[in-house]
Amino acid sequence: MSKAGAFAAALDSYWHYTQMPWGRLFYQTAWDQIDRFLGEQAQAILDIGCGFGISSNEYSRKGHRVTAVEPAHEMIELAKKAGPEVSYLENSFEEASGSLGKYDWIFCHNIFEYTENPQPFIQQISNCQATNGYLSLIAHNPVAKVMKKAIFNKDPEDALASIGSSREYSGIIQTDITVYPYSQLVEWLNEAGYEIEGHFGIHNLYGYIADNELKQTEEWHNQTMRLELEIGNHSPYRDIAIFTHIIAKKSN
Repeated sequence: MSKAGAFAAALDSYWHYTQMPWGRLFYQTAWDQIDRFLGEQAQAILDIGCGFGISSNEYSRKGHRVTAVEPAHEMIELAKKAGPEVSYLENSFEEASGSLGKYDWIFCHNIFEYTENPQPFIQQISNCQATNGYLSLIAHNPVAKVMKKAIFNKDPEDALASIGSSREYSGIIQTDITVYPYSQLVEWLNEAGYEIEGHFGIHNLYGYIADNELKQTEEWHNQTMRLELEIGNHSPYRDIAIFTHIIAKKSN
């Protein structure tokens, strides 16, 4: 497959994910966890790697001033159609960060895995963060990749081989990613001037349920949503979640 064809396939896969119940649950959970810290006043929000603009548009509709950065032309064109009030910038965050200014809130959702130099990337985020502002960082959990191979894929050999490895394949984006443990993320955030305010899990148990037909049932989905919102606050559930969600505050 050509590079353009591979990108188109990945784009289609990602879009499909966002429309499915598991994509809905991901966003609903993330927004609920963010809103616990957001407050009622309108905020200046920067959405790094906004993709199709789902979170950008959600918070723009809530009355916040949103700037969204995304290097993929096809994604940002679709995002613009859905959210004309968002200020979209077609560029990479690394290139654009020096001219973006300061923001009350910054979203970095499932972007960190694709960065080549994560430590300076977090520092660039910090440079765009207003003092006492908040960062919402969502990243794949390396513990989950081992558990999914054993439980979901029923492949104990692959699970055993993946223990301790930071490399993983993302079926959603259809490319290799690098995953980091919670302790490493916290260390880098602290070095960049952040204090951890919240630690949550997303898809805590949901990601290990293989019955996709059951997930299409609205009543079951709503019941599972309530369960996920509760257990995502607590260990050991958040420690095995597919995604780690950190809310960090920029200190003085």
